[in-house]
Amino acid sequence: MAILLGILLVLAAGILPMAVYALILWWFDRYEKEPLGLLIAAFLWGAIPAIIFSLIAQLVLDIPISYFVSPAASDLVGSVLIAPLTEEIFKGAALLLLLLLFRREIDSPLDGIIYGGLVGFGFAAVENVLYFSSELAESGLGGVIFLAILRAFVFGFNHALFTGLTGLGLALGRTSPNKLVKVGAPVAGLLAGMAAHGIHNGSVSLGAELCWPCLVAFASDYGGVLILLAIIIWSSVREQRWITTYLVEEVELGTLSQKDYDVVCSYLERVAVRMNVLFSGDFRRWWNLGRYHRLATELAFNKHRLTLFPTEENTRAHIVELRRQVAGLGDTP
Repeated sequence: MAILLGILLVLAAGILPMAVYALILWWFDRYEKEPLGLLIAAFLWGAIPAIIFSLIAQLVLDIPISYFVSPAASDLVGSVLIAPLTEEIFKGAALLLLLLLFRREIDSPLDGIIYGGLVGFGFAAVENVLYFSSELAESGLGGVIFLAILRAFVFGFNHALFTGLTGLGLALGRTSPNKLVKVGAPVAGLLAGMAAHGIHNGSVSLGAELCWPCLVAFASDYGGVLILLAIIIWSSVREQRWITTYLVEEVELGTLSQKDYDVVCSYLERVAVRMNVLFSGDFRRWWNLGRYHRLATELAFNKHRLTLFPTEENTRAHIVELRRQVAGLGDTP
Protein backbone atom coordinates (compact mmCIF):
# COMPACT_ATOMS: atom_id res chain seq x y z
CA MET A 1 0.00 0.00 0.00
CA ALA A 2 2.82 2.38 0.88
CA ILE A 3 4.52 1.65 -2.43
CA LEU A 4 1.32 2.36 -4.38
CA LEU A 5 0.82 5.59 -2.43
CA GLY A 6 4.39 6.59 -3.19
CA ILE A 7 3.98 5.93 -6.92
CA LEU A 8 0.74 7.94 -7.04
CA LEU A 9 2.43 10.80 -5.17
CA VAL A 10 5.37 10.76 -7.58
CA LEU A 11 3.11 10.90 -10.63
CA ALA A 12 0.75 13.51 -9.19
CA ALA A 13 3.49 15.80 -7.85
CA GLY A 14 5.50 15.50 -11.03
CA ILE A 15 2.82 15.96 -13.67
CA LEU A 16 -0.19 17.81 -12.23
CA PRO A 17 1.54 21.10 -11.32
CA MET A 18 3.11 21.29 -14.79
CA ALA A 19 -0.26 20.64 -16.42
CA VAL A 20 -1.83 23.42 -14.33
CA TYR A 21 0.99 25.83 -15.21
CA ALA A 22 0.54 24.93 -18.90
CA LEU A 23 -3.18 25.78 -18.68
CA ILE A 24 -2.38 29.12 -17.05
CA LEU A 25 0.09 29.92 -19.81
CA TRP A 26 -2.49 28.91 -22.42
CA TRP A 27 -4.98 31.34 -20.81
CA PHE A 28 -2.63 34.24 -21.49
CA ASP A 29 -3.02 33.57 -25.22
CA ARG A 30 -6.30 35.48 -25.27
CA TYR A 31 -7.05 36.65 -28.78
CA GLU A 32 -5.79 33.93 -31.10
CA LYS A 33 -5.68 30.58 -29.35
CA GLU A 34 -3.11 28.27 -30.88
CA PRO A 35 -4.36 24.95 -32.32
CA LEU A 36 -4.92 22.47 -29.51
CA GLY A 37 -3.17 19.70 -31.42
CA LEU A 38 0.03 21.75 -31.74
CA LEU A 39 -0.06 22.71 -28.05
CA ILE A 40 -0.40 19.06 -27.02
CA ALA A 41 2.35 18.09 -29.47
CA ALA A 42 4.65 20.74 -27.96
CA PHE A 43 4.01 19.44 -24.43
CA LEU A 44 4.55 15.83 -25.49
CA TRP A 45 7.74 16.69 -27.38
CA GLY A 46 9.20 18.07 -24.18
CA ALA A 47 7.96 15.06 -22.21
CA ILE A 48 9.25 12.30 -24.49
CA PRO A 49 11.67 12.96 -27.40
CA ALA A 50 13.47 15.88 -25.73
CA ILE A 51 14.01 13.84 -22.56
CA ILE A 52 15.24 10.76 -24.44
CA PHE A 53 17.58 12.61 -26.81
CA SER A 54 18.98 14.74 -23.98
CA LEU A 55 19.73 11.69 -21.80
CA ILE A 56 21.48 9.91 -24.68
CA ALA A 57 23.57 12.98 -25.54
CA GLN A 58 24.51 13.52 -21.89
CA LEU A 59 25.58 9.89 -21.47
CA VAL A 60 27.75 10.10 -24.59
CA LEU A 61 29.36 13.41 -23.61
CA ASP A 62 29.91 12.26 -20.04
CA ILE A 63 32.40 9.61 -21.20
CA PRO A 64 35.22 11.94 -22.37
CA ILE A 65 34.52 14.48 -19.61
CA SER A 66 34.79 11.90 -16.81
CA TYR A 67 38.05 10.67 -18.34
CA PHE A 68 39.80 14.05 -18.02
CA VAL A 69 38.41 15.47 -14.76
CA SER A 70 37.56 14.26 -11.26
CA PRO A 71 34.07 12.89 -10.51
CA ALA A 72 33.10 16.04 -8.57
CA ALA A 73 34.25 18.31 -11.39
CA SER A 74 32.56 16.04 -13.94
CA ASP A 75 29.23 16.40 -12.13
CA LEU A 76 29.59 20.19 -12.05
CA VAL A 77 30.51 20.39 -15.76
CA GLY A 78 27.61 18.14 -16.63
CA SER A 79 25.18 20.22 -14.60
CA VAL A 80 26.34 23.69 -15.66
CA LEU A 81 27.39 23.10 -19.28
CA ILE A 82 26.27 19.76 -20.73
CA ALA A 83 22.71 19.67 -19.37
CA PRO A 84 21.80 23.21 -20.54
CA LEU A 85 23.46 22.63 -23.92
CA THR A 86 21.78 19.31 -24.71
CA GLU A 87 18.39 19.94 -23.13
CA GLU A 88 17.83 23.38 -24.64
CA ILE A 89 18.90 22.19 -28.09
CA PHE A 90 16.53 19.22 -28.08
CA LYS A 91 13.68 21.18 -26.53
CA GLY A 92 14.28 23.95 -29.04
CA ALA A 93 14.14 21.42 -31.88
CA ALA A 94 10.35 21.27 -31.40
CA LEU A 95 10.12 25.02 -31.94
CA LEU A 96 12.28 24.81 -35.05
CA LEU A 97 10.04 22.09 -36.48
CA LEU A 98 7.03 24.22 -35.67
CA LEU A 99 8.59 27.16 -37.45
CA LEU A 100 9.36 25.06 -40.52
CA LEU A 101 6.06 23.17 -40.75
CA PHE A 102 3.52 25.57 -39.23
CA ARG A 103 5.16 28.96 -39.61
CA ARG A 104 1.83 30.80 -39.90
CA GLU A 105 1.05 29.85 -36.31
CA ILE A 106 3.91 32.01 -35.02
CA ASP A 107 2.80 35.55 -35.71
CA SER A 108 3.72 37.35 -32.48
CA PRO A 109 6.31 37.08 -29.67
CA LEU A 110 3.58 35.66 -27.42
CA ASP A 111 3.25 32.60 -29.66
CA GLY A 112 6.94 31.78 -29.27
CA ILE A 113 6.72 32.01 -25.47
CA ILE A 114 3.54 29.89 -25.42
CA TYR A 115 5.01 27.05 -27.47
CA GLY A 116 8.38 27.23 -25.72
CA GLY A 117 6.70 27.21 -22.33
CA LEU A 118 4.58 24.19 -23.26
CA VAL A 119 7.67 22.24 -24.35
CA GLY A 120 9.38 23.22 -21.09
CA PHE A 121 6.46 22.14 -18.91
CA GLY A 122 6.32 18.78 -20.69
CA PHE A 123 10.04 18.27 -20.11
CA ALA A 124 9.75 19.29 -16.45
CA ALA A 125 6.83 16.91 -15.84
CA VAL A 126 8.79 13.80 -16.87
CA GLU A 127 12.04 15.02 -15.31
CA ASN A 128 10.19 15.55 -12.04
CA VAL A 129 8.81 12.02 -12.14
CA LEU A 130 12.33 10.64 -12.67
CA TYR A 131 13.80 12.67 -9.80
CA PHE A 132 10.90 11.93 -7.46
CA SER A 133 11.10 8.20 -8.21
CA SER A 134 14.79 8.17 -7.31
CA GLU A 135 14.09 10.14 -4.12
CA LEU A 136 11.28 7.76 -3.18
CA ALA A 137 13.66 4.81 -3.37
CA GLU A 138 16.32 6.59 -1.32
CA SER A 139 14.42 8.66 1.25
CA GLY A 140 10.78 7.62 1.18
CA LEU A 141 7.68 9.81 1.06
CA GLY A 142 9.18 12.56 3.20
CA GLY A 143 12.01 13.08 0.75
CA VAL A 144 9.59 13.15 -2.20
CA ILE A 145 7.41 15.80 -0.55
CA PHE A 146 10.39 18.03 0.20
CA LEU A 147 11.82 17.65 -3.31
CA ALA A 148 8.38 18.24 -4.85
CA ILE A 149 8.07 21.55 -3.01
CA LEU A 150 11.38 22.64 -4.51
CA ARG A 151 11.05 21.31 -8.06
CA ALA A 152 7.31 21.59 -8.70
CA PHE A 153 6.57 24.81 -6.84
CA VAL A 154 9.59 26.91 -5.83
CA PHE A 155 11.37 26.29 -9.15
CA GLY A 156 8.38 24.96 -11.10
CA PHE A 157 8.60 27.49 -13.95
CA ASN A 158 12.26 26.88 -14.78
CA HIS A 159 12.12 24.75 -17.92
CA ALA A 160 9.27 26.84 -19.30
CA LEU A 161 11.42 29.93 -18.73
CA PHE A 162 14.48 28.45 -20.44
CA THR A 163 12.65 27.21 -23.54
CA GLY A 164 10.33 30.23 -23.51
CA LEU A 165 13.41 32.37 -24.14
CA THR A 166 14.26 30.20 -27.14
CA GLY A 167 10.69 30.48 -28.41
CA LEU A 168 10.74 34.25 -27.96
CA GLY A 169 13.91 34.49 -30.04
CA LEU A 170 12.44 32.38 -32.84
CA ALA A 171 9.21 34.40 -32.83
CA LEU A 172 11.08 37.71 -32.97
CA GLY A 173 13.09 36.39 -35.92
CA ARG A 174 9.94 35.20 -37.67
CA THR A 175 8.04 38.49 -37.22
CA SER A 176 10.78 41.10 -37.69
CA PRO A 177 11.61 42.66 -41.09
CA ASN A 178 15.09 43.52 -39.81
CA LYS A 179 17.61 41.01 -41.22
CA LEU A 180 19.89 41.29 -38.20
CA VAL A 181 17.01 40.49 -35.83
CA LYS A 182 15.76 37.74 -38.13
CA VAL A 183 19.11 35.93 -37.90
CA GLY A 184 20.33 37.03 -34.49
CA ALA A 185 17.20 36.76 -32.35
CA PRO A 186 16.81 32.94 -32.60
CA VAL A 187 20.48 32.44 -31.71
CA ALA A 188 20.28 34.96 -28.88
CA GLY A 189 17.11 33.31 -27.55
CA LEU A 190 18.71 29.87 -27.49
CA LEU A 191 21.87 31.20 -25.82
CA ALA A 192 19.79 33.09 -23.26
CA GLY A 193 17.89 29.89 -22.44
CA MET A 194 21.14 27.96 -22.05
CA ALA A 195 22.66 30.71 -19.90
CA ALA A 196 19.62 30.90 -17.60
CA HIS A 197 19.64 27.10 -17.34
CA GLY A 198 23.35 27.01 -16.55
CA ILE A 199 23.08 29.76 -13.91
CA HIS A 200 20.27 27.89 -12.19
CA ASN A 201 22.02 24.52 -12.22
CA GLY A 202 25.35 25.98 -11.09
CA SER A 203 23.78 28.00 -8.29
CA VAL A 204 21.76 25.05 -6.99
CA SER A 205 24.80 22.74 -7.17
CA LEU A 206 26.97 25.16 -5.20
CA GLY A 207 24.05 25.91 -2.91
CA ALA A 208 24.12 22.35 -1.63
CA GLU A 209 27.41 23.26 0.09
CA LEU A 210 27.32 27.05 0.58
CA CYS A 211 23.56 27.82 0.70
CA TRP A 212 23.83 31.45 -0.49
CA PRO A 213 24.16 30.56 -4.21
CA CYS A 214 20.54 29.36 -4.03
CA LEU A 215 19.60 33.03 -3.75
CA VAL A 216 21.29 33.58 -7.11
CA ALA A 217 19.17 30.82 -8.62
CA PHE A 218 16.03 32.28 -7.08
CA ALA A 219 16.79 35.80 -8.34
CA SER A 220 17.78 34.58 -11.82
CA ASP A 221 14.75 32.31 -12.25
CA TYR A 222 12.10 34.67 -10.98
CA GLY A 223 13.73 37.66 -12.64
CA GLY A 224 13.51 35.80 -15.94
CA VAL A 225 9.91 34.78 -15.29
CA LEU A 226 8.95 38.40 -14.54
CA ILE A 227 10.63 39.56 -17.76
CA LEU A 228 8.71 37.00 -19.82
CA LEU A 229 5.50 37.89 -18.00
CA ALA A 230 6.02 41.55 -18.86
CA ILE A 231 6.59 40.59 -22.52
CA ILE A 232 3.44 38.44 -22.47
CA ILE A 233 1.35 41.35 -21.15
CA TRP A 234 2.92 43.80 -23.61
CA SER A 235 2.36 41.39 -26.49
CA SER A 236 -1.25 40.81 -25.49
CA VAL A 237 -1.93 44.56 -25.38
CA ARG A 238 -0.25 44.98 -28.76
CA GLU A 239 -2.30 42.15 -30.28
CA GLN A 240 -5.51 43.82 -29.09
CA ARG A 241 -4.33 47.04 -30.75
CA TRP A 242 -3.76 45.20 -34.03
CA ILE A 243 -7.30 43.83 -33.93
CA THR A 244 -8.78 47.25 -33.22
CA THR A 245 -6.73 48.93 -35.94
CA TYR A 246 -6.85 46.46 -38.81
CA LEU A 247 -10.47 45.34 -38.56
CA VAL A 248 -11.90 48.87 -38.88
CA GLU A 249 -11.54 48.59 -42.64
CA GLU A 250 -13.33 45.23 -42.57
CA VAL A 251 -16.43 46.88 -41.08
CA GLU A 252 -16.39 49.38 -43.94
CA LEU A 253 -15.98 46.54 -46.45
CA GLY A 254 -18.84 44.62 -44.89
CA THR A 255 -16.65 41.67 -43.85
CA LEU A 256 -18.04 41.91 -40.31
CA SER A 257 -20.65 44.06 -38.64
CA GLN A 258 -20.01 46.90 -36.20
CA LYS A 259 -21.49 44.77 -33.42
CA ASP A 260 -19.19 41.86 -34.22
CA TYR A 261 -16.24 44.24 -34.46
CA ASP A 262 -16.96 45.51 -30.94
CA VAL A 263 -17.08 41.95 -29.62
CA VAL A 264 -13.95 40.75 -31.44
CA CYS A 265 -11.95 43.72 -30.13
CA SER A 266 -12.73 42.91 -26.48
CA TYR A 267 -11.60 39.72 -24.76
CA LEU A 268 -14.25 40.10 -22.04
CA GLU A 269 -16.98 40.61 -24.63
CA ARG A 270 -15.85 37.49 -26.47
CA VAL A 271 -16.04 35.44 -23.30
CA ALA A 272 -19.43 36.87 -22.28
CA VAL A 273 -21.02 36.26 -25.69
CA ARG A 274 -19.74 32.70 -25.96
CA MET A 275 -20.69 31.84 -22.37
CA ASN A 276 -24.24 33.07 -22.94
CA VAL A 277 -24.50 30.86 -26.00
CA LEU A 278 -22.99 27.89 -24.16
CA PHE A 279 -25.40 28.24 -21.23
CA SER A 280 -28.28 28.34 -23.71
CA GLY A 281 -27.27 24.85 -24.82
CA ASP A 282 -26.32 25.78 -28.37
CA PHE A 283 -22.94 24.05 -28.50
CA ARG A 284 -22.64 24.32 -32.29
CA ARG A 285 -23.12 28.10 -32.22
CA TRP A 286 -20.62 28.35 -29.35
CA TRP A 287 -18.07 26.49 -31.48
CA ASN A 288 -18.76 28.63 -34.55
CA LEU A 289 -18.35 31.81 -32.52
CA GLY A 290 -14.93 30.67 -31.36
CA ARG A 291 -13.89 29.94 -34.93
CA TYR A 292 -15.33 33.26 -36.11
CA HIS A 293 -13.38 35.24 -33.50
CA ARG A 294 -10.19 33.32 -34.26
CA LEU A 295 -10.42 33.86 -38.01
CA ALA A 296 -11.18 37.57 -37.59
CA THR A 297 -8.16 37.89 -35.30
CA GLU A 298 -5.98 36.00 -37.75
CA LEU A 299 -7.16 38.37 -40.48
CA ALA A 300 -6.03 41.35 -38.41
CA PHE A 301 -2.67 39.74 -37.64
CA ASN A 302 -2.01 38.97 -41.30
CA LYS A 303 -2.90 42.51 -42.32
CA HIS A 304 -0.37 43.72 -39.77
CA ARG A 305 2.24 41.35 -41.16
CA LEU A 306 1.59 42.66 -44.67
CA THR A 307 2.54 46.15 -43.49
CA LEU A 308 5.92 44.74 -42.44
CA PHE A 309 6.39 42.47 -45.45
CA PRO A 310 4.47 44.12 -48.33
CA THR A 311 6.01 41.82 -50.95
CA GLU A 312 4.71 38.59 -49.38
CA GLU A 313 2.17 37.44 -51.95
CA ASN A 314 1.23 34.38 -49.90
CA THR A 315 0.24 36.65 -47.00
CA ARG A 316 -1.80 38.83 -49.36
CA ALA A 317 -3.57 35.74 -50.71
CA HIS A 318 -4.17 34.44 -47.20
CA ILE A 319 -5.82 37.74 -46.26
CA VAL A 320 -8.24 37.38 -49.18
CA GLU A 321 -9.11 33.84 -48.08
CA LEU A 322 -9.52 34.85 -44.42
CA ARG A 323 -11.75 37.76 -45.44
CA ARG A 324 -13.94 35.32 -47.38
CA GLN A 325 -14.17 32.91 -44.45
CA VAL A 326 -14.97 35.63 -41.92
CA ALA A 327 -17.67 37.09 -44.16
CA GLY A 328 -19.13 33.61 -44.65
CA LEU A 329 -19.31 32.93 -40.94
CA GLY A 330 -20.73 36.35 -40.13
CA ASP A 331 -24.34 35.19 -40.47
CA THR A 332 -23.74 31.83 -38.79
CA PRO A 333 -22.89 33.08 -35.25
